[in-house]
Amino acid sequence: MEITCCPIETAFKYLGKKWSINIIRDMFKGKKRFSDFLKANPDLSTKMLSARLKDLEKDGFICKEIVSKSPITVEYKLTKRGKGLNKILYEASVFSVKFCRNEICKKVAGREEEVMKHLAKAFGV
Repeated sequence: MEITCCPIETAFKYLGKKWSINIIRDMFKGKKRFSDFLKANPDLSTKMLSARLKDLEKDGFICKEIVSKSPITVEYKLTKRGKGLNKILYEASVFSVKFCRNEICKKVAGREEEVMKHLAKAFGV
């Protein structure tokens, strides 16, 4: 990876890949298995999910753990680096609730305070 002087640009080189943020968000919500990520993201293909999990693991945001060998069961967990995204994801969520109300689901309308508490809990802030 090339060196850049802009920390924001550097962060988005890792996180700007399609589906990466969705997968990390889902892990903060307690998803751990391949099938969990597919259920949470219906438009995500198995091929793309596999590629993103490999990228996130290679880049140190997640780790893969074999839970059982027969049948093989794999779980993914956030690393310290991955957990370090909690405040970024929380603040991005707050931004959307405050400034993108017309673009997020109608379930949020009128429940902003409740949603903010839920987000704070999910991201541990």
